[in-house]
Amino acid sequence: MVRFRQLIGPSAECSALEALAGWRDEPARDPRRPRVALNMIASIDGRVTVDGHSAGLGGPADRELFHALRSQADAVMAGAGTVRSERYGALIRDPAVRERRLAAGLAAQPLAVIVSAELDLDPAIGLLADAESHVVILGASERSLGPSAASVEYIRTDSLADGLSELRERFGVGVLVCEGGPTLNAGLASAGVIDELFLALAPYLGGDGGRTLFAGKDDRPLVRLALRMLLVHDSELYARYVVGS
Repeated sequence: MVRFRQLIGPSAECSALEALAGWRDEPARDPRRPRVALNMIASIDGRVTVDGHSAGLGGPADRELFHALRSQADAVMAGAGTVRSERYGALIRDPAVRERRLAAGLAAQPLAVIVSAELDLDPAIGLLADAESHVVILGASERSLGPSAASVEYIRTDSLADGLSELRERFGVGVLVCEGGPTLNAGLASAGVIDELFLALAPYLGGDGGRTLFAGKDDRPLVRLALRMLLVHDSELYARYVVGS
């Protein structure tokens, strides 16, 4: 188990789960929709992928925090491109973690939410091929996927704000972790529905401009964030920022 040193809060070592103690139970900024936590990793100069994947930036500590967040979420959201490029499978693979979720009154697997405008998804990808996964496709397309092992439902809207409200009302999602990519992040930012950001800062320089946290034009207003958590492990920084406080 990776141990982190806390730079904000008690000056002590902690595990990923200890660093997140009480996080899930914090109040929502808007009770009409899930609390949305964006979870991303970036190089020092903001690059979020290496050869099209985020894995080249992360290490054991990043993966531990990544899975700790998933373990406490009601739902995990990602864009269709991220699901394909990162080869998503079952969100929680460790049987012990699934048991802990059940003991805490959560579903064994978080609801998987895929945002897809064109519904260009292969039913054979790992997540859709997992019989224990419950997947919601969010997008305006009236098409449906072919048969898949996973249970699949649809929220047919091109509005992320409306889609989040439906996730709350229809599926009871209170805490949602979004894992990108940059286009989805930009859509959430434009809709004003990001409540917090977990940012892993990897000690690398990309040097080529690459893909950054948010895609699109630089015309969105600045949003003030408050730093609530800062951890360090082996030259890597892990921060939690909260919107509107």
